[in-house]
Amino acid sequence: MNEQGLVKSAARVLSLLEFFDEIKREASVAEVADRHEWPHSSTSVLMRSLVTLGYLHYDAGTRTYMPSMRVALLGDWLEVTPFLHGELMQLLRSLNESTGETIVLAAQNGLHAQYMRVLQGTNVVRMHLHIGSRRPMLNSGTGRMLLTAMDDATIRRLIRKHNALKEPPFPIDADAVFARLAEDRARGYALSMHQVTPYSGVIAMRLPTVEGGRPLAIGIATLSQLLVDREQHYAQVLREAVGRFMTFTEEPHD
Repeated sequence: MNEQGLVKSAARVLSLLEFFDEIKREASVAEVADRHEWPHSSTSVLMRSLVTLGYLHYDAGTRTYMPSMRVALLGDWLEVTPFLHGELMQLLRSLNESTGETIVLAAQNGLHAQYMRVLQGTNVVRMHLHIGSRRPMLNSGTGRMLLTAMDDATIRRLIRKHNALKEPPFPIDADAVFARLAEDRARGYALSMHQVTPYSGVIAMRLPTVEGGRPLAIGIATLSQLLVDREQHYAQVLREAVGRFMTFTEEPHD
């Protein structure tokens, strides 16, 4: 298999595992293939291979697959974090239950904020987002909150890199970015609407960071008009939830 094929296969494996993390149940080859627009034949080969390697379990009776315990144990060597303690997932679930909206957790990935966790909304009218989706760092709600953790020199480097790529929106004005970040820092949250999906947006807040940990932003995603109507309410909901669940302290290292 050539290098391009290896990269493609790796991307599909990770997309597959993220899909199971999102749906939290078994799935058939057809469902996985249709969701990702992959050929059914190659999807079947991929999933059978992961069964052989011990990362998926196959139920012959229902012809469905589920991640195995080997997947669950992949990260058990990592240092203790709010993820492993459970505070962060409690925070996400609490926001999801109290608002009925879609809740996202994002971290930086290059010039983008990438959704590391997504809890789908339960309201009749709601946003449907996917784990792994990326949003521009410089003009998305979660991205802007991640920028608030950076110094000016780092932010300017990101702006120059973005403008060098000449990707929309291009060019980005540095003064406008810093003016907007000053507002975000002052009020403690960012509001972004109509940036990626029409008539939708997100209100985002940066989470406290364990020393040496990766900056994270949490957001409530919904329709733009609802954000306009509920901005102050959702900002307060975020503040109270973060204050309640993210009161951890870094554990000492040996």
